[in-house]
Amino acid sequence: MLALKINDVKSFMNQLLIGDTFDSFSLVEASITTFSNFTIDGKIHKDFFDTDTVQNMNFNDSDYCPWKELKSYCFSIIRGKLLPIQFRIVFQLSPAQYSLLFADSSFQISTDQIRGLNLNLQYKNNELFCTTGISSDTFLLDRHPEITWDSAVPKFFQKHRLDFDRL
Repeated sequence: MLALKINDVKSFMNQLLIGDTFDSFSLVEASITTFSNFTIDGKIHKDFFDTDTVQNMNFNDSDYCPWKELKSYCFSIIRGKLLPIQFRIVFQLSPAQYSLLFADSSFQISTDQIRGLNLNLQYKNNELFCTTGISSDTFLLDRHPEITWDSAVPKFFQKHRLDFDRL
């Protein structure tokens, strides 16, 4: 697990809610507290859509909705003159994305081994923290997936000029 403190919260929030920096992530869940508490469960209910829509929306490789489909709802809750009291957002890479992450590795990964590579954002008291994590259904003898994920996130942040400190 890796913990980061975001130094420029305004810039990060701009990239999160307006830019496309996090659009490739799936939203597992979000909880936003302003004048009320708003909770979003990112689980896709594919039976809501017809078959063609599901295929066109490219939901097939993930159980969760892409952030780009839900960020406007979160933005509408957060925007305004007053800052939110707090929020918590849990992102996850889709299986196709984490297969790409480990493509150059000798480690063979399967979706049976790792359920998700998570990126957790937590804002409270005007501070924003980010932690990484892996969810797995089985005990992994090799820590390579965790190490790879923990090194990929800071590189991702640096690539997008997101200022942070490691904790």
